[in-house]
Amino acid sequence: MGILNRVIGQFTRPAKKATRSTNLAFVLLSEARLPDGQQVAHAFRDFTGPEEGLQIAADQGDKAVRDQVISLTFNTGDTAFVALVPAAVPNGEADQRARFSLSSFRNDWKLPPHCAHLIVTLQGAAESSPVARLSRFTSLIAAVTRSSPAVGVYWGNAGATHDSEFFVSVASDLGVVPRMMLWSGVSIAREDDGRLSLLSLGMEQLNLPDLLLVAGEASASVALETMFDLLAYVARREEALPEGHTVGRTAEERLPVHYVPSPADPAKKVWRVELP
Repeated sequence: MGILNRVIGQFTRPAKKATRSTNLAFVLLSEARLPDGQQVAHAFRDFTGPEEGLQIAADQGDKAVRDQVISLTFNTGDTAFVALVPAAVPNGEADQRARFSLSSFRNDWKLPPHCAHLIVTLQGAAESSPVARLSRFTSLIAAVTRSSPAVGVYWGNAGATHDSEFFVSVASDLGVVPRMMLWSGVSIAREDDGRLSLLSLGMEQLNLPDLLLVAGEASASVALETMFDLLAYVARREEALPEGHTVGRTAEERLPVHYVPSPADPAKKVWRVELP
């Protein structure tokens, strides 16, 4: 672990320019194996547009480092690395977050056991928007997942652990709405009056507040779809909606936006929208 710690420190130490930022996720493995770097670079093409490219960095260090870490560069100026950790994510942290992924709603999916994981990190270039950088990172994770014996993807800042097949399938669509299902987990509860309550968990990655969507019985069946549509709308806008602003599923619908303490952390504010 000494070599790995030094390499991770090299890539994750605070950047000299405040305009650069780092994204981090973990690909969970059924066996401890570092993927082939060329295979990752090739798979990346299936999850991004033709204008973006990925290649192995020229300097991969000595053999001990190469056995544990892949260094990658993007034609956008971003840099990334994939590091093998031959142990499960400690304290069951990844398992606990599986219930917040939409993939857990499919046939009551449960995260399979994992014995190792890959640390996947991207350091974004200053000229990239938050949405573009997060989408690029999603494409990278999908490429690593496809190239590995992966059983899941634990994305801490999204608040969720996704099924690996679900992740790769959703990431094959380049749209903001589908990818938002990977960028943000969802916590589901009930209001005191019985209405459905959905809380997003990942919008801080885009420097935006999370959404608390409350749905009446008539809207419960479309609540999830509406939630991710609203999150994608704000992500494209790249700015939080003001208090009192209205949103809707149609041109005629006017649902007011109000800011309230988050049910998960009262010290943070979320925007609340109520569906009839």
